[in-house]
Formats: sequence, C-alpha cells, structure tokens
Amino acid sequence: MEAEGLLVPQVLWLLLWVQPCRGAAEVRLEAGGRRCAGRVEVKHEGQWGTVCDDDWDMKDAAVVCKQLGCGSARQASQEAYFGPGSGPIWLSRLACQGTETVLSECSHAGWGEHSCIHAWDTGVICSGFVQLVGGDSPCSGRVEIRDGDQWRTVCDSHFDLKAANVICRELQCGTALSVPGAAPFGEGVGPTWDKELQCVGNESFLPSCPRMSLSNQTCSHANDAGVTCTQYTGFRLVNGSTACSGRVEIQVLGTWGTLCDSRWDLPDAHVLCHQLNCGFAESVRGGGHFGRGTGPVWRDTFHCDGTESHLGQCPVTALGAFPCSHDNDAGVVCSGPSGSLRLMDGGSRCDGRVEMPLHGTWSRVLDDQWDMNDASVMCQQLQCGEAEQAYNPPKPERGRGPVGLRRVQCAGKETRLTLCNTSLPEAALAGIAEDVGVVCSGSRRVRLVNGTGRCAGRVKIYYQGTWGTVCDDSWDLSDATVVCRQLGCGVAVQATGSARYGGGSGQIWLDDVKCSGGEAALWVCPHGGWGQHNCRHKEDAGVVCSEFMALRLENSDGCSGRLQVFYNGTWGSVCSNSMTPDTVSLVCKQLGCGDGGSIEINVPSGRVSGPTWLDHVECGKTNSSFWQCPSAPWNPQSCDDQ
Repeated sequence: MEAEGLLVPQVLWLLLWVQPCRGAAEVRLEAGGRRCAGRVEVKHEGQWGTVCDDDWDMKDAAVVCKQLGCGSARQASQEAYFGPGSGPIWLSRLACQGTETVLSECSHAGWGEHSCIHAWDTGVICSGFVQLVGGDSPCSGRVEIRDGDQWRTVCDSHFDLKAANVICRELQCGTALSVPGAAPFGEGVGPTWDKELQCVGNESFLPSCPRMSLSNQTCSHANDAGVTCTQYTGFRLVNGSTACSGRVEIQVLGTWGTLCDSRWDLPDAHVLCHQLNCGFAESVRGGGHFGRGTGPVWRDTFHCDGTESHLGQCPVTALGAFPCSHDNDAGVVCSGPSGSLRLMDGGSRCDGRVEMPLHGTWSRVLDDQWDMNDASVMCQQLQCGEAEQAYNPPKPERGRGPVGLRRVQCAGKETRLTLCNTSLPEAALAGIAEDVGVVCSGSRRVRLVNGTGRCAGRVKIYYQGTWGTVCDDSWDLSDATVVCRQLGCGVAVQATGSARYGGGSGQIWLDDVKCSGGEAALWVCPHGGWGQHNCRHKEDAGVVCSEFMALRLENSDGCSGRLQVFYNGTWGSVCSNSMTPDTVSLVCKQLGCGDGGSIEINVPSGRVSGPTWLDHVECGKTNSSFWQCPSAPWNPQSCDDQ
C-alpha cells in the first residue's frame, strides 16, 4: 500500500503535464508580411506572447493554420525564423495531433512553463485561401483557391479586377496591376473552381467576398485567370502650377513618399504622364524643383522604355542605391490632356497610328493624302524629333474606333495638328481615306537581349518601326560604352562579338560603328549607313555593362555556399547584416533552388576573394527579384560590423 501511495503523486503529475488546456486562446502571426505567415503569438491573460520551438512540428503548425482559416501548413519554422518576439513565452513542448481546432486544445507543458529564450520562437507559413502560382514572385501568377484539400484554378470569365485587388491586398502585395486571362502563367492541373467571385473590392480577405455557384461550368485550363500585383498603390503630382505638373509622389503599400531624382528620366516620366491622363512628358525636374516633400524618399529606380501604361510595369532596381534627401525629389512637367495626341500600335511612344481625343473618346485620323508635312507637325507636337516616315497602316493594323478627322493638310510649320487645315468626320470625301501613321526620329531605341539582365546582351536597335542588330566589325569598348550610357547601365565592361548572345534575325541596321565614347546615342556615331553591311547574324555585337548584375552561391551544387553578386565586372561577397528570411527565400527562388533556405553566418574559414559589394540587404515579401531589394550603397569594403 505504501508503494502504491508513493506512485500516486507521480502519476497525477504526469497526467497534469499532458492534460490539454481547454479554451480557445487567440492566435496571430506576426512579422511574416502577410496574414497567413509569421511568428506564432498566443494571447493569454490579456497579454500576447510567443511559443517555444521545443518539439514544434507540422502538426502543431497545421492547427495554427486551421484556427486562423489559413488553409494547410507549408512550413513549421524554428529558431525565430521571423525574428524574435518580446514579452512572455506562453507555450512550450506542444504535442498537437493535427485534428484540434485551436492551438490551446493541444497538449503542452503549461502556460508560461518553459526553459526557452526568444531566439527559439516558432513560426508558421500557411497556404492561405488563395495563392498565385507560376509568376516570378509571390505577387504574380495563376490564381488558385483552396477548396478542402485541393487547389482549384479560376476561370477568367468568373474573375475581375475587384477580386484581383482583394487577392493582392490579402497577400500584402499592394494592388492589382493587371488581370490577364487565357492562362498567361501556364495552365493549371486538376479541377477548376465552380463558383464566381462577386467581390465589392474593399474586402480585406477573399473568403469575405460573396460567391455564386455555377451550375454549368464549362471553363478549361486554357482560360485560367492570372493576377499581377504591384506594391505601387498610388501616384500623384504635387505643388505644380497645373494638375499635370509637380513633384512626383508614390504610394508604396499605403505609405506616400517622394521619388529620388538620381535616375528619373524622360521615358519614366512619359509613362507616368500617360498613366495620369496627362499626355506626355515635356521635361523632368530634379533637385526639389517643386519643393521639398515629406515622408520617405523612395530609392526605386524605374527602367521604362516609354511604352508601358503603368510605372509598375517597368523594371525596377533599388539594390545598392545611395540614400536620397528631399532636396533631390523628382518632378515632371506633362503636356496635359490637351496635348494628348497619341501614336498607337508602334514599338515606341514616337511611332504608330495617329489617334486624337474627341468628345472624351480616342478617335482615328483618316486621310488619303497624308504626307511628310503632316507627319512633321505630329512629331513636333509630341516632342518626338524629326519626321522620318508618313504612312498608311496596312489593313490588319487599322483602327476600329470613331473618326476624329477626315483630312489634314499641314504646311509643316504648325505647332499642333489641329492648327492645320482639317476636315471633320462628317465632311464628304472624293477619295477613300485611310488611317494614318508616323515614324519620328524619337522612336529610335536601343536595348540588350538574350542576356540574364537588362544591362548585358545582344545589341538591338529600333529604327523606322523595325528592330535590327549591329554587326561586330570595328566593335569595341567605346561603342559599347555609348550603349551602356543610353540604357542607364553605367559604362562598358566588355564589348562582345561573334553573336556571343546568340544570332538575331531580320535587319542588320549598323556596321562599322566607330564611336569616340562620348556620343549621346549609338546612331550618332560614324557608321556605314543604315542597313548597309556585309555581315550575317553570326557576327551580331553584344555588350556587358558595369551595372549588369548576377547572383550565385559559390559551391558546385549552385544551391549552397557563400552568396556572391556580380557587379562592375567583378564577383564580390554579400554581408549578412540585417538579412531577413524573405531575402533568403528570394535568393533561393531566383537561383532555382526552391522556396526557402537558411542563413549560415559561420562560413568555412579562408580568404574571400574579390570585394564585399553589399551589406544590409533587406528584401520584403513583395520584391520579385533580389535587385529590387533596398540595401546599403555599393561599396567594395568589409562588412560594417563583422
């Protein structure tokens, strides 16, 4: 009896230790960048605290995801993956079965009972109710909705911009930039969703949207809906003399700030003016011309070619940019709506079919005697240089909208097309009038293709409405430097020949180019004449510029090792200061090494060759590439505190 009596307290203690605690304590996820990912925090006795990672596993994570309505668990993280919390550590040694509906139903060591520190805080990544698949970031891709244990695609005919905006908001990706249909991110597999989303557009989460069941679902995966989100949620011009001029202010995920003027140029400004329905950019202004703004100064550098309809569509870099003050706020002067003649269906802002506004609608211009005088006025009005060609588009390229003018007769000196002798749509015509088009000298463009970034690749030139290549005869660093400067890519590191970046097709526009290196554009340099050459595409020229960037992990497997970045023609290291889990995940995804990884601070000893290029790289959830992440400026020095 005495032996049995001694056993009783031990048995009771063990039973108390594993006894589930009843009651649905609140749970939230913090520092994960979205509702369904982050550090696990539990509310007990009115105070939020964390969970220790002792015995933390996918079953525990599954209960958290279920309690929050966030789908299934994708990752159960340990060692403060989402950063250490503060306050009490409420739970330790959780032993969930996975079937519980709330975390506080699981067995645990007791509230506040632990031997942990916040460096061991747990985290969770849940699937959520919706995901974007097949894009280049978590903020673009094919729409898939969680339905029980399955992911289902959504038919593009049952999906609209309002629903897209809710998805972008739920994923903390900003706002919807576009809603492309017809499987732009590839066709999904499995079932399609048999409901239509009827979002108002202001819902915080997609499950809050009304939905309607569809009895006759006939959608195939060829019509899978997609979404591209942008973190740029607002644009405005402030402190100008008109509504179409002023200081550039951009809202990033709900926070308004100004834009640094260090790389702000006319192509970028053209896109913003068009986006704001303000015509085209007449000039860009820097140095706080429109006064000092308030709030953050965004260091984002847009690399627009001028044809995009939204700044969010332009490539963006922020890595290595120097901090900017409000003394360097960017500005722009747009032509305004009255100057909103436009050229459509060309390869640039300065070539294409002519359209003009009439009664609030973009309308066609028809003419049977359209000539270079008319084209000259058009190019001058759009500030697109000299007229190179006046033409009538072929039938497949003609417009289908209303007609604004039916004849234009200019002397060539007028400043606006409407100052010429014109005939309104109702006028009778003797001949058959056709759509009219223009090619201006301002349409000439250069770009680099077939490389791994915008600052390296085969040289292509857009001339008279056609893209063509450059022959490598006499091609050298001086020629390549002019190209790099045009593209805002620094200086040339290498001038390549013999189609190193693959042979092009079609026109070979230039041969025997002989630049001094100081010219403003490649076509200003001496050359053999447009289209005059004795080359084939196996001789296409290429360029590597100083701001060409590449990323690698130094081990032979390509997916582990010291992180290195190629910049200014040299491979260098990246310091670990301020590096976040989002940075690690983005690097792994960009290198094709999965969706996540871990930071190893104590790398093998040995001398590190090359410079240390970067420090304090801080990527966020909405960055789609490593190059968009803010960091300390480029600096070939050692880490600041290592």
